[in-house]
Amino acid sequence: MNRVKAAYFDAMTTMPWAAEPFGSEEQPKIARLLAAAEIRPGVSVLEPGCGTGRLTAILADAVGPAGRVLALDISPKMVQACRDRIGQRQNVQVLQAALEEYVGEPEVFDVAICHQVFPHFEDKAAVLATLVRSLKRGGRLLVVHFANTTVINEIHRTAAGPIQQDRLPAPAEMRGLLSVAGLAVDWCTDDSLGYLVRGVHLGPVKS
Repeated sequence: MNRVKAAYFDAMTTMPWAAEPFGSEEQPKIARLLAAAEIRPGVSVLEPGCGTGRLTAILADAVGPAGRVLALDISPKMVQACRDRIGQRQNVQVLQAALEEYVGEPEVFDVAICHQVFPHFEDKAAVLATLVRSLKRGGRLLVVHFANTTVINEIHRTAAGPIQQDRLPAPAEMRGLLSVAGLAVDWCTDDSLGYLVRGVHLGPVKS
């Protein structure tokens, strides 16, 4: 686990961008994310980098009691904030863990969503291998930001602390990374609603 980054995000827990619920401006972006992820009742979701749970709560409500969300984050304070936000929902598990160190059963999730976290992974190829291993055949991996590449990379470049070198790959580069990991990329967008790249795990869906 990157303890320096964990401490950095601990300090960000109460910042408005991390703590406040999504506003009206984000609703079309959330709608596109949910549509691209094909979120529906009964779906199982892996959410690395869950932060304070702003998206986690939305996902949990969307998949319903028959669904499941496993949310991970390296920041202890963000994990606690996520648990507080989730409240009594029974279909969510929140763990303090680095995705690079996560070992779970293979092929158990319908969807993996990297929302506003992918630039912060140190070994992106290893992370993608872990995510693909976790997906069922036909499962979907989304890399999503609610701003485009130029905006995200400028925010990180000008930030103080350990995220200055963290970059969001351009869509063409991300397409290549996902393809190497064994995913068929069928959605690649970088526009006014933000950044969304989707890959589908190759092979038939398991019955």
